[in-house]
Amino acid sequence: MRLGRGEPFASEREQPFLIKDLRTLKFLLVQPEDGEGVALRSHLERIGCEVQESWPPPLFYQADIDKIFVMVDRVIEGKLAFHWEAENPSAVLIAVIDYENPLSIDRLLNMRVNAVIGLPIRPFGILTNLLAAVNNYRREQRLRLNLERLQAKLETSRLVERAKLAIMLTDSHSEKEAYRLLRQLAMKRRTTVDAVSNELLSGLKWHEDEALPRGE
Repeated sequence: MRLGRGEPFASEREQPFLIKDLRTLKFLLVQPEDGEGVALRSHLERIGCEVQESWPPPLFYQADIDKIFVMVDRVIEGKLAFHWEAENPSAVLIAVIDYENPLSIDRLLNMRVNAVIGLPIRPFGILTNLLAAVNNYRREQRLRLNLERLQAKLETSRLVERAKLAIMLTDSHSEKEAYRLLRQLAMKRRTTVDAVSNELLSGLKWHEDEALPRGE
């Protein structure tokens, strides 16, 4: 999702997404051509949103789509497949439902929707749901990015530690000396310490569960 058409994670203290910002987003309505669908589209266009429609549900979603409304009951009634990567959503997902039953609720939970709107379509509540869903999505994406950065940093740290251990065991260097050697080699090759560490371990055929390089 291209939140605000700019860098979405430029600041941890990012300002909330406001009503005026909705005009910067592209909406996709996954719905059949009926009265409720027309009502939803008309309301979004009155707000100033750029709206597209698709039915039946597409196999994939274009990268420039920011928010998706899907009429879940129509999908279930038509026994249609709704292709969605719930673990890594590409856009804000809002479900539109006609009634509640165990099947539709299970589907909503599995889809991990950001908000739910009930039928018949009424103007009251749609705007609030839109803004809450966008801001929650942005917060989740920031948390996801931070987690990915921490995982990458942890893996890099583990890689360097293994490389230092390999040098200490093979050349009888101290930990400090081993790291100094890695840094000197990285500077000489104009690359990073973790890249040098990975190259060293690959050359030694080093395995994490072994105390010594393979073949020693």
